[in-house]
Amino acid sequence: MAAGSVVLLTRALEALDVGGAADKINLIPQDFFAELCEQIIQHLNHKIPGVNTVELCQRLQTSGIDVNVGDLAKITNTVSFLFSTAARNNLSTEELITALGSTVNTLPKHAIQVIRHVWNEQGKSVGVSEDKGNMSTVGQ
Repeated sequence: MAAGSVVLLTRALEALDVGGAADKINLIPQDFFAELCEQIIQHLNHKIPGVNTVELCQRLQTSGIDVNVGDLAKITNTVSFLFSTAARNNLSTEELITALGSTVNTLPKHAIQVIRHVWNEQGKSVGVSEDKGNMSTVGQ
């Protein structure tokens, strides 16, 4: 089942245009991307109501990074989808990284390292419900 889940995740990520998100992720420093991933995990665990992309975007722009709120929301939604799908399918860290490496437009190396670390440390704690309302505040 895990192999099938990896294939499904790969196809879904390609459909979400991860390449477009990957181009923008490449602009974001590793520490900011790690903070974003941490907030996404907290949101998926219902510890925070949503990811504050406006505040994070302002901090990135203050640092001289050319990214807008829409781009950051797209990245947030893509990574949130990635984590929630991985949790729903009980993917291991290696299965998740394999799926990321299988996409047509792969993510930058620093992003894959952050995703690997965050999923390895906190992936098992993600309790994804089937309530579609959970996603409404991601990226806002």
